[in-house]
Amino acid sequence: MLVITEEFVTIASRIATLKGHASVRTLVLPYPLETRPDAECRAIAHEYYPRLLALLGVTA
Repeated sequence: MLVITEEFVTIASRIATLKGHASVRTLVLPYPLETRPDAECRAIAHEYYPRLLALLGVTA
């Protein structure tokens, strides 16, 4: 499983394909994260956390 930002979608996809994992589960976060205020990063984390759990196969 990959967790990446939008900036790295192409390179991550290419590397995964080269390594034989073309269908790797991927969660793509907004880019950039480092320049966003802490509150915005927390909001992004809250928004994407359920998707992360779903990709990991976690069920309630």
